[in-house]
Amino acid sequence: MTFGCTVIGLGRFGMEVALSLAKRHFSVLAIDKNRKFVDEISEHVEQALMLDSTDEDALREAHINEMAVAVVAIGDKNIENSILTTALLRQLGTPRIIARASTDLHARILRLVGATEVINPEKEMGARTAQRISAPGLSELIPLADNAALAELNVPSSFIGRTILEMRVRSRYGVNIIALRRLNISTEVPEEARPAQEMRRAFILNPDPEERFRAGDILVVAGTEEDVRRVAALS
Repeated sequence: MTFGCTVIGLGRFGMEVALSLAKRHFSVLAIDKNRKFVDEISEHVEQALMLDSTDEDALREAHINEMAVAVVAIGDKNIENSILTTALLRQLGTPRIIARASTDLHARILRLVGATEVINPEKEMGARTAQRISAPGLSELIPLADNAALAELNVPSSFIGRTILEMRVRSRYGVNIIALRRLNISTEVPEEARPAQEMRRAFILNPDPEERFRAGDILVVAGTEEDVRRVAALS
């Protein structure tokens, strides 16, 4: 089996998935029944095909079953096609099928016909936007099991200049600092002349307890959602 991905449906969402995977050196097979979209992406992925994904014979001829993952990114106006395509992929033996859903009912049906994972990009983006508004210091939060969460948050101003040990982060706030993302800013040129490419973040995994927090640090922490949000509120 090829370590690659089939992306079916080259609207804005599917196009972004295919291009992002290709940039990460994945083998990508991009599929759409619209010639314009296929031509647009053909130079950027390993293979692009114009075909009807509800045609079982066409999918077989494209050797869909040889790919490890399939993303069904068919848009909201073709819900029936997304369901049928997902069912055919399961029938053809695709081991991992990630399907885009537009409603909760659509998501339930996709799971019933064979999707191993279902996503709703609009719903997820809405939730992330609301999160950023309600907790500005919290840039990312990934819920885990049993109310646990993994999160990225801006370093609170009260932490700056102090060490992890001094702040007693774990005992005081109930979160574990897994990593720091820190700006590496060139000091060889004036601040106003520093190009964006000179500002890169170093990733410090399992930082030393004597590591001092700096302005601009982003903390990668694990803890309960309540504790994570409490630390984010300090920013």
